Amino acid sequence: MRPALAAVVLALAGCAPHFDLGGGDWAKPGAQVQQTTLDETECARLASRAYGTPDLILGGLLDVARVKIEDVQMETSFNGCMRRKGYEPARS
Repeated sequence: MRPALAAVVLALAGCAPHFDLGGGDWAKPGAQVQQTTLDETECARLASRAYGTPDLILGGLLDVARVKIEDVQMETSFNGCMRRKGYEPARS
């Protein structure tokens, strides 16, 4: 049973929000890389406080689900913040 739980935790851990603060994931006409990085940093800071799930102190799969919900909330907050600042995801 433990190897299965470890596999689930590792699979979900790979889905954690990724905030590239190097200024390359978001684009805004006229914005320099330094300004983009500054805005990304500010949005990441705000997103790190955006989740609101209770700590259940039960552990196991309940905590895995709670952390996944928090990751989605943080990513949504970060993306919304960047869009409100006038950025769009950069095309690769």
